[in-house]
Amino acid sequence: MNIALIVTLGGDLVRSTEHVGIGYLSAYLRKHNHMVKVLEIKEQDIQHENQYIPALSDCEFVGFTTTCVTMKNVTRLVDIVERNFPNTYIACGGHMATFSGKKLLEKYPNIDFAIQGEGEITFLELVKALETQKDLSDVLGIVYRSGNEIIENKSRPLIDNLDMLPFPDRDQFEQHDGKFQYVRLSTSRGCLGHCGFCSSFAGRYQEGSRWRGRSPKNVVDEIEMLVKKYDFHTYDFVDSTFEDPGQKGKNRIREIATEIINRNLDIYYNCCFRAENWSEKDYDLLKLLVDSGLEKVNIGFESGNDRGLKILNKRAAMADNWRTIETLRHFPQIYITFGFIMLHPYSTLQDIRDNAKFLHDTGIGQVIRHYFWMLEVYPGTLLEEQLKRDNLLDKQYDIDDGMYKYHFQNPEVRAFVPIFQEMLSLTSVWDFEIFDILIHTFITRLQRKYRDSPIIDDIGLFNDFVRSKRKRIADFNYAFFMDLVTNLEHCDVEFIKTKLDNFLLEEMDTIKSEQYKLGLKLRRHGYRMNIR
Repeated sequence: MNIALIVTLGGDLVRSTEHVGIGYLSAYLRKHNHMVKVLEIKEQDIQHENQYIPALSDCEFVGFTTTCVTMKNVTRLVDIVERNFPNTYIACGGHMATFSGKKLLEKYPNIDFAIQGEGEITFLELVKALETQKDLSDVLGIVYRSGNEIIENKSRPLIDNLDMLPFPDRDQFEQHDGKFQYVRLSTSRGCLGHCGFCSSFAGRYQEGSRWRGRSPKNVVDEIEMLVKKYDFHTYDFVDSTFEDPGQKGKNRIREIATEIINRNLDIYYNCCFRAENWSEKDYDLLKLLVDSGLEKVNIGFESGNDRGLKILNKRAAMADNWRTIETLRHFPQIYITFGFIMLHPYSTLQDIRDNAKFLHDTGIGQVIRHYFWMLEVYPGTLLEEQLKRDNLLDKQYDIDDGMYKYHFQNPEVRAFVPIFQEMLSLTSVWDFEIFDILIHTFITRLQRKYRDSPIIDDIGLFNDFVRSKRKRIADFNYAFFMDLVTNLEHCDVEFIKTKLDNFLLEEMDTIKSEQYKLGLKLRRHGYRMNIR
């Protein structure tokens, strides 16, 4: 069967488009002799049907991956595909299909199937059943139409042995001529956290262990293959928690790091940690991870007080957040980025003040986006269920338009919503976060490559300069936000947007200027600037 898998670009996929789940699906289907093409479609290109409809002309089955962010655009594309190819099967997978599959088919008559949970085996069995006209009731993990009835089959058990899957295809990487910031790589599936806002442990509706990890050899075999095939050296490990489960998980990532070093792969990578899992006892492991290429971690701090952490159903307490921050201070090579929810339906003014103080006091509060981030409500999450019980979901809340459709227990905090949205509309707010990461990467990769060279002192001076600028920016962010909180009723939105925008742009320009001077000096002395 000829199959098209469509990635609708939205959310973080706009900046880094690779969808590793689609890569796994295409690899598994191709392994079983199906023809697969992977297409990216940007939101602004949906109306330009001539750009993608011809590529679908020979396809018998079109599959879409879904998230809350992309669902509206997916449904627009579904209608276009059905109008042009009325005899083509259309399926949706991903988050929305997993948690709201039956609702999707009820609301959108042009969607034929929802594939729930892990899709590789399910998709293949569905295709085989359609080819042989087999009864679909035997295909686990799907929602489908039978006459006027919508049937939801029993869930499929999770894939226990991830090593049995072929390495994901890299169609999108090749379509972009390898010009990605990083390649996404999955070393495990599932998460042993139980955060109330998070849908990453989608397997809770399926049978089997919620966390499964690939063997260290299998993981590093894939990395080595990618390095040799593409000469590409920067990877984003998309595991919800890299170190799960417990000590066994830390032993696994120790083996991964050791294997990377033993094979001399010379890579860089990012991953996600949970705060409750790390302490000074892990210094040796963290050093090994850094030596193997770790340069950024994402940690879900989420709140600045214990009350907020309990509401969000975090396993970590504030003591865990602070301990992990202090632990990672010993490894300046690691950039700390983090999840944070400033505002949610149960927030109080005191919570907002505590959150702001935490962001400042961490010493890593230079990214102002965290000050304005609001809870996104995803179907199937614990917080969605809680909001329903507390009658805090808006009547307009729907499966494809619900992330911010909620009420607040404390009405006084509602006034922050439009202000936060205005601040997040600034391109500079988003650009600075990426800029800050890139500057850190620029410094640490130079330090790693030229640690024994005379130029290392100049790199150190630039690093000191950047640290001082980050502190200045963090101080500004806190003062700016607290002034906004104090004077919310009288603030001039356009004035404060301009103030923030100008400040961020000026600070980035100043840092870029010093970076340029360092670059000139490096080139004059024969050092390479392109550190991959």
